[in-house]
This record gives sequence, C-alpha cells and structure tokens, in this order.
Amino acid sequence: MSPAAAPPSPNEGVPLFQPGAIDKYFQSHHSFSYTPTSSASVLKTFKRLATNQGWGEDRKKQEKEKFQKAVDAEFTARVGSGFELVDWQRLAKVIGVEPLPLSITQCKKMIKKENINIYHVLHAYRRAIEVKNVEDVQACKDIRRFKNVAELRKYTQKHKMFYRKEYAKGSVLKGLLKYLRWRV
Repeated sequence: MSPAAAPPSPNEGVPLFQPGAIDKYFQSHHSFSYTPTSSASVLKTFKRLATNQGWGEDRKKQEKEKFQKAVDAEFTARVGSGFELVDWQRLAKVIGVEPLPLSITQCKKMIKKENINIYHVLHAYRRAIEVKNVEDVQACKDIRRFKNVAELRKYTQKHKMFYRKEYAKGSVLKGLLKYLRWRV
C-alpha cells in the first residue's frame, strides 16, 4: 500500500480558476472557438469574438453591454459583494495596500487612493491562488499601479480598457472606479 498524500497546508492555497460569467458569455456564441483559461485577456478575447462574428458597430455595442454585465458578475463572484470586511481586505492585499486596513471604511479609503486598471485586477483574480487567511494573501505583481489618474487615463485610453460605471454593480468594484474620460 502506498502512503496517503499529505493534505496541502491551509496557507499553501490552491488555484482558484473556475470558468465564470465571462467564460459563459464567450461560450454562448457557439460558432466561436473558446476554451476557458485563466491566462487569456478577456478584452482581447472579446475583440477576437467581435471580429469572428463580423459584428457591425450597433451589434458590437449591444454585445459589449452583455460582456460588461458578465465582467461585473464575475468580478463580484471572485472578489466579493463588499458586504464583508474580508472581501475589502483581500482586494486591498491583492493590489498592494499596506498596512492592512481594519475596517471597511478604511479599506474603501485606501483602495480609492490607488490608480489601477480594473481589468488588471480581474486578471489577477482569474489567476489567483486561494488562500484562506487574508494575512497570507500576497500583492499581485502583475497589477500595474499608476502614479496618478492622468497616467491611468493615458494607459486606459491607449489600450481601450475602460470600464463604465453603469456596469459596476458590485460594490467592491466601485471602489476602484475613476473618472477617466476627457471633458469636452
């Protein structure tokens, strides 16, 4: 008889990736070849889908709304609804806020100060390792922190990585939103 494998330590963590709302959205287009993966850029995949389907501007706009709703649903499922302190603390740790805030109000204030693109956070969560103890969560090195809103705006415009506030239903997600459009 071979010895039983030792169970993983609770702090070692396990990969979190499970297909989510975004993957279901892509898979709902049956003529589109898509395999759920934690490493794919969801925005590049949406652009590939639009090209594959030959959508015109009106259809692309309609589908973008469905896609954004899927992003919000997945973000809320992965990050949390924001009703629990641990949701906010985990987000704070993932984006590199130190020291760890001890209340939801403190978390919101610290997170609001950060200039981070929401899609970077979503991709970090799609590649995350589950860690039970929030103190053991490590900051994600893939999340780019910008010095100011102007830098974030420039990057977001260049890469077309906007997330419209109308789609941000999850309250944790709202904590990351910044006004990035140029005023006319």
